Amino acid sequence: MSQERSEAIVLRGVDFSETSRIVTFFSPLRGRFSCMAAGARRPKSPLGSILDIFNRVEIVYYWKENREVQRLAEAQLLDSYPGIKSNVRKSVFAAFPLELVYHVVQQNEPSGLLYEVFVRGMEEMNDWQGDPQAPCVWQVMRILSVTGFAPNLTCADSSVGFSFEQGATNDPSVWDKIISPEVLADLRILAQESDHCPGLSDAPAVFDLLREFVARQVGKEFRSLRVIDQVLKTTKE
Repeated sequence: MSQERSEAIVLRGVDFSETSRIVTFFSPLRGRFSCMAAGARRPKSPLGSILDIFNRVEIVYYWKENREVQRLAEAQLLDSYPGIKSNVRKSVFAAFPLELVYHVVQQNEPSGLLYEVFVRGMEEMNDWQGDPQAPCVWQVMRILSVTGFAPNLTCADSSVGFSFEQGATNDPSVWDKIISPEVLADLRILAQESDHCPGLSDAPAVFDLLREFVARQVGKEFRSLRVIDQVLKTTKE
């Protein structure tokens, strides 16, 4: 057994006993892994707020090979992303890339580039002043790009449809949706811009495409998408 120190993002937390929680982290060193946070549920424990979902933390833990749940020794808060947590729409849209990372990151494997992309996306969402769908789809596209799931965008600009299996294509036989030249341009901009979320002509349309594409590629149902649908429905009413 060895002691390790790493930066990490809190992905999930599950109550284990009256005083403890099992927390799932995403770190550049170990990818996705879980730790037992003893005492985290005690009323006076600072771990309760430090280990909140979305938080970027520095943790010290005891690592033992072949052990499913590691043991957390220390945790220090680095960033709680208050700009996200204080805004309901930002919170629900930020949960989608968080859940995507949970599904695509490898367990106990170095994931430095993916971690960097994810943290940059959180920072962009935290500071964003407009519709949170834009930084959401930008972060999702960056995650897809570094994990090998990115949609195909190499097609002619006219007579374009979108396949949830492939991406943008000129082959009508595989289209799931017809897309406009503006949406195709948005997708290409998202794929090319790695530093900041670009301005988009139709962020909601891009979001609708990528959510279906992600669900098909990953083969999972996303709880975050159900929550987003509820929020959007409430906003329209």
